[in-house]
Amino acid sequence: MTIARQLPAAAAAFAGVAVLAWDADRGWLTEVDRRVLASVCARRGPAATRVAHAVSALAEPHVAYPVLALAGVAAARRDGWWRAGAPCLAVAGGAVVRRRLSRLIARERPPAAVWLIEPEGFSLPSKHTTLAVLTAGATVRALGVRGGSLRAATLLAGAGIGASRVYLGVHWPTDVIAGWLFAEGWLRVTHG
Repeated sequence: MTIARQLPAAAAAFAGVAVLAWDADRGWLTEVDRRVLASVCARRGPAATRVAHAVSALAEPHVAYPVLALAGVAAARRDGWWRAGAPCLAVAGGAVVRRRLSRLIARERPPAAVWLIEPEGFSLPSKHTTLAVLTAGATVRALGVRGGSLRAATLLAGAGIGASRVYLGVHWPTDVIAGWLFAEGWLRVTHG
């Protein structure tokens, strides 16, 4: 599918991020965020906390980038190095843009009293969710997966990592949604 055909979906995703950023800490979603986070925190347990830590760690750069590199090597054998390297560049570029966007929005994280892990930077869009979706999308794309299976991979990656970050108390639910939307928009623009 050409980039031109992906632009409306990318624009919708980026518009969603803009709405969430605008609404953060001042709109009706703020109360939803607080209620969901309070509900999650009230149901924490030791086993689920260990799982959340393990799932969250999957979206750390030292885990995600080697997975992406391995997929790139596999794809290079089939498609050549440039076509295999392009997804890696797209993920790295998306990570840089997400960081700058996060600094521009400057949304504060949930209160430190609920953190089960030490976060860094601002909250929206979620870095871990963004990196998980970007890496999943670029990896499965490099391996030749397209269409619904590609979207399922990104949705599952975003949902799993995002849920772990909310559980660990370092993100509001809308941060996770914004991270997923940003990554989906970025993938559509960079992968066509």
